[in-house]
Amino acid sequence: MSRGRAKVGFALLAMPAVVRAALRCAWLERQLTLEDLVARLRETPPFAVRALRRPEWLLATLDRVLPLLPPWHYGACLKRSLLLLDLWSRCELKPALHLGVRRDGASDRHRAHAWVTVAAWPAGTVAPATSSEGYPEAFSL
Repeated sequence: MSRGRAKVGFALLAMPAVVRAALRCAWLERQLTLEDLVARLRETPPFAVRALRRPEWLLATLDRVLPLLPPWHYGACLKRSLLLLDLWSRCELKPALHLGVRRDGASDRHRAHAWVTVAAWPAGTVAPATSSEGYPEAFSL
C-alpha cells in the first residue's frame, strides 16, 4: 500500500477518535476550569487499536477537520492543543499544554498562542509537538 493510501486509511480509522475527543472536550470545558480540563483530557485509556498510536498522523488528521469540530468558541491553536491532549494521551504519551503571550508591535495589543509538547520521548528521535510560533511561554499545564 502506498504511503498516501495508508494516510487516508489511517484518517478514516482515526476519525471516530478525533470526533470523540472534540465532543469530550466540548462537554468538559463547560464544567471545568482550564487547569482541570487539561488534567481530565490527559486522563484517557490507551487506544485499543494499536494502529492509531501514531501521533504525527493524528495531528495531520486533526488539522484537516479542525474547523468542523467543537468547541467552536476557541481559537484554532487552543482547540488543536486541547484535542491533542486527549489523542496523544491515548498514544500513551505525556503531552503538556503551553500558553504564551506577546505584544503585537503593529497594534500594540497582546496576542496569545497555545501549543503542545511531549516529554519522555526516546533519545535520538524527534518528539511530536506543535509549534510555539516564537511565542515566549507564559506557563505550562
